[in-house]
Amino acid sequence: MVRALRIHLQGIKTAVATRMAYRGDFFISILIMLAMDFVIPLATVFIYQTGVTLPGWSMYEILLLQGVFLLVRGVAFPFFFGMVWNTIERVENGTFDLLLIKPCSTLRMVIVTGFDSEDLGKLLGGILLTSIALSQLPPPSMLQWVQFGILFIMALITMFGYGMILAGLGIVWIGNFRVYDIFFALTNFAMYPSAIFSKAIQTLILTIVPIAILGSIPASVLLDRVDWRVSLLATGSSLVFLLVSFWFWNWILKKYTSAGG
Repeated sequence: MVRALRIHLQGIKTAVATRMAYRGDFFISILIMLAMDFVIPLATVFIYQTGVTLPGWSMYEILLLQGVFLLVRGVAFPFFFGMVWNTIERVENGTFDLLLIKPCSTLRMVIVTGFDSEDLGKLLGGILLTSIALSQLPPPSMLQWVQFGILFIMALITMFGYGMILAGLGIVWIGNFRVYDIFFALTNFAMYPSAIFSKAIQTLILTIVPIAILGSIPASVLLDRVDWRVSLLATGSSLVFLLVSFWFWNWILKKYTSAGG
């Protein structure tokens, strides 16, 4: 465990040191990331100001959902979701083989060498948006924060599962970054209450492809609007999804024939 932590810290240190060689570009990139992630929340504010609302949901409640979703991505993207673009790039240029010969898990090496410091802007944005929304809503109790923490961890576990699946697809779908477009299109559902969608969509984002756990379900706990039957269903689906993701990654990795194959 200590060895694994040291490896991860060294990967983060190396990635940050590399980006800090061009500090201006680094900070501008963070600001651009932050601005891009605030497009949908700003659109939500403009829509509510025109008088159009989601029935039963205030503007700050929706912003809280979007803030939690951004917070989940803000933790996942810099610290482990970089495995996706890292795998795609390495398979494309033939350097993925170098990770296979390391005296360490290939999955761990893909994560460590894929740390993306620019995505820390997402984390800052998530903290900022969540704080603004909570400042305009009744303060959650300590129990609610504990429950939120558990569901937030489940959201990160689910993101890890998505990362393994997309990275696996990057091995067979060489050089194609469209996997990100597919992922972003699907996960946009997590920024809105699952109850506003049709039953078919709810079934999809709660069980088959656990998306609601990435934002709306953890945020609903802080709003005291959570349906625990739905939360338990989504949690169970997330754990199954993680196991399937591990199997998929290992299955794809066994089929990899190297750059010279």
